[in-house]
Amino acid sequence: MQGKSKLTGSIIALSVIIVAVLYMAGSFSDKQAAGMKNPSANDYTGQLVTVTLADIARDEVVPGTVIAKQNTQISSRVMAQVERLNVRAGDTVKQGDVLITLQQDDFKAGLAQSEAQINAINASLTQAEKQLKRINDLYKQGLVSVSEYDDAKARFDNLTANLAIAKQQQTQAQVALSFTQIKAPISGVVVERFAEPGDTATPGTPLLALYNPQQLQLAFDVREQQAIKLNVGQTLTVKLPALSTSMPATVTEIVPVADSAARSMEIRLETDAQTGLMPGLFAQLQLPLATEKGVLIDSSWVYQYGQLSMVYLLENNQIVRRYVRLGEMLDGKQHIVSGLNPGDVLAVEFKAK
Repeated sequence: MQGKSKLTGSIIALSVIIVAVLYMAGSFSDKQAAGMKNPSANDYTGQLVTVTLADIARDEVVPGTVIAKQNTQISSRVMAQVERLNVRAGDTVKQGDVLITLQQDDFKAGLAQSEAQINAINASLTQAEKQLKRINDLYKQGLVSVSEYDDAKARFDNLTANLAIAKQQQTQAQVALSFTQIKAPISGVVVERFAEPGDTATPGTPLLALYNPQQLQLAFDVREQQAIKLNVGQTLTVKLPALSTSMPATVTEIVPVADSAARSMEIRLETDAQTGLMPGLFAQLQLPLATEKGVLIDSSWVYQYGQLSMVYLLENNQIVRRYVRLGEMLDGKQHIVSGLNPGDVLAVEFKAK
């Protein structure tokens, strides 16, 4: 009898627990479970749009840089100390302008020495010429020997040769002196100077760098699959983010060697719009890709729920939501990568309550 009472008590306690769990789960409530109820299409009177495929034209953006087509590094052709630099980075120069002056004392002394040597030889040559003339007259009269005549003739010829050598040395001294004034080989802008007054200029060591701002190019490393499709003379669009501008540019060079590591080829373009361009500026080349088919819709038809994107569709006479994966914006339209198919009907004016 006692065991029966314990069993009855256990059953009652278990029943109470079950009822409590059902109550907490809302089994005895008339409220609707959480979630969105799909409204009937009869309640929607807004615009309906049928999804269709559209042509999608994409561009491949290739990074590049502005380079100078005509640039040079200037160095000295003689060894001398730098006396004066007439320009600094950013200065504009014209072809023939004196950019650097080297110390000239040694070169002027060499030129003066060659001139003095020429004068001395000329004096000796004049005397030797007179002597040769006298010997020649006496030789014709038979008053001097052949050897005396030959000696006079040899002295004259030797001095004549020495004079020619001295004049050549004088020319070399003049040229060396002219090298102490280093002039601009092209008109352009000074990029950098690598020496200061007092430094020793040696042949082959750069002293200045300059470029021609009127002859700039845009260089890009293009994928080889794309590069082989391009042609010299073809017009493409180039963007310069720093200048907030886009401009047409013409392909002028296709370097006929591929980079085996990057699988790319260098393409160079030129543009008539040179204003504001300078070497080193970042540029972007827009290469048109093959046209594809895809779904494009107005971005206002897409709703965001946290990290999820969705649209409303008319399906089975009800308004339902469909989650979609977004692509890029193309000409003001939103590209839908997945989630929509041709023939789907969008309820574009539906507003969830």
